[in-house]
Amino acid sequence: MLKNLRERPGALGAAVLAILAVLFLPQLPSVRLESGFSAGPQALVPPVVAICAALSTRRLLFSLASAVIVGAVLRHGGQVWSAGFSSYVVDNASDSAHLYIIGFTLALLGMVQTAARSGGAEGIVAAVARRAKTRRGAQVSTWAMGLLVFFDDYANCMLVGPTMRPLTDKLRISREKLAFLIDATAAPVAGIVIISTWVGYETGLLDDVSKSLALSTNGYALLLEGLPLRFYCILTLGFVLANAWSGRDFGPMLRAERRALSKGKLVRDGATLMGSASLVQAEEDTPHPSPRWSNAAAPVALVVVATLIGLVVDGGGAGTLSAQPTRALSVSFWRETLGASENNTQVLFIAAALGALCAIVLPALRKDLALKKGVRAFAQGAWAGVYAVFVLLLAWALAQVCKDLGTGPVVIAALGKSLPHAAVPAVTFLAAAAVAFSTGTSWGTMAILIPTALPIAHELGGMPLLILTVASVLDGAIFGDHCSPISDTTLMSSIAAGSDHLDHVGTQLPYACVVMCIALLGGYVPVALGAPIWLSYAACAALIVTVLFVFGRRAEVAD
Repeated sequence: MLKNLRERPGALGAAVLAILAVLFLPQLPSVRLESGFSAGPQALVPPVVAICAALSTRRLLFSLASAVIVGAVLRHGGQVWSAGFSSYVVDNASDSAHLYIIGFTLALLGMVQTAARSGGAEGIVAAVARRAKTRRGAQVSTWAMGLLVFFDDYANCMLVGPTMRPLTDKLRISREKLAFLIDATAAPVAGIVIISTWVGYETGLLDDVSKSLALSTNGYALLLEGLPLRFYCILTLGFVLANAWSGRDFGPMLRAERRALSKGKLVRDGATLMGSASLVQAEEDTPHPSPRWSNAAAPVALVVVATLIGLVVDGGGAGTLSAQPTRALSVSFWRETLGASENNTQVLFIAAALGALCAIVLPALRKDLALKKGVRAFAQGAWAGVYAVFVLLLAWALAQVCKDLGTGPVVIAALGKSLPHAAVPAVTFLAAAAVAFSTGTSWGTMAILIPTALPIAHELGGMPLLILTVASVLDGAIFGDHCSPISDTTLMSSIAAGSDHLDHVGTQLPYACVVMCIALLGGYVPVALGAPIWLSYAACAALIVTVLFVFGRRAEVAD
């Protein structure tokens, strides 16, 4: 048995967590909730079940469903079917805000697929690739394309990799380096833009926390408030650019680059290459001889513009702008307007629907993609999001279970005032990173930790600490997912680059860990202690440059 546990680190982690739960959960205090329910040690059972099941089985739906069922039994006992099913399944599935979020996610996925099938995304990538003539230019261009394909991490991986690979192969850039450039600009970009397939999911989770804490700020506004504090994602993008521009590498990546440059071996001897793939493309379709970048840019621009206009109108900012147009340049205007928007999920859905319609109709009018094929592509893209819908529904159900059982109040009562405020974002970041690395899913990690961590942060430090903890949860989940060998985006990056998967993980991990340490020690902790955000970024940028120039070497120069 011990041998099996050693061979399965996830199962070992689950066993350790289960033992700790058995030892320490009975020591937790009881808290009387406003509903009259007496919350005690059982309040932490559902999150523990979710994490243990995810670690041991790596099946997210099963893990979340198990946690919801266990929580329903603990809360409703013999009425688990009538009361529990109604409260945790029916209510969540029929909630209008949840339906809009689901619609937004599916519409955007369909739009991404249609834009890819019509040659629009291919056109954007090709336009950037034409300007890359050197090793530095090719790497910086790969980074730039990762920023342009911001609306979905899957699309990012499968567009950028196959398009840039012929050029990077010609310039003797290792497949490991290409996989890193792809992977490090996929989820970090999708996680920090205001419009992406991630936004609806994160907004839904944060909306529930906002309602449970009776905040005046909605989930979308919380997400936007936390953007400047997304240290790991922002610093990762900065690290990739500095690495590509300087040409300096260290550790396993330096060895891979020197092998490719000096010996012409893009992969090591004996490597097992992952398959080459392009973005989901129907068998009957052929690559477009003259792809138009506007087939992708126009729908994306429409979604962004429609979202901003809708939020301004819904938040009551239209009158303000008509009287004072310069207020559009004020951060406070956007904070107040977005925070006042009560129908933000509806706005997101309408904007995504308009973008999807544009993605279908525009290529049809130009005869780039027949209307029938465009509709079929949209349906295929939307169908690919069905799994995400089930994850969303179970995540919402688990959040409601945690609220009914009093998970947050019990943890707060157990911690009392002993946990330093400055430690909350750091501890949350590390916890999210560990769960995401072990399970390979950032979305599942968010679903497990957001309902628990954010109420604690709000209780201990109010809105400032809550916003910083929002950023640390989301960033920690992306870091763990970014590094995990069982992560879908990590795997897709290896496929897109045509790299050995374990070689990709081994060369990327040191870089990700460096950025994680810099983000933790130079970002979350100092800001929680009161340091200015700009000072933290300045210090972090200096540390990144220092690491690259002290430890990094150019592949062209021998030691």
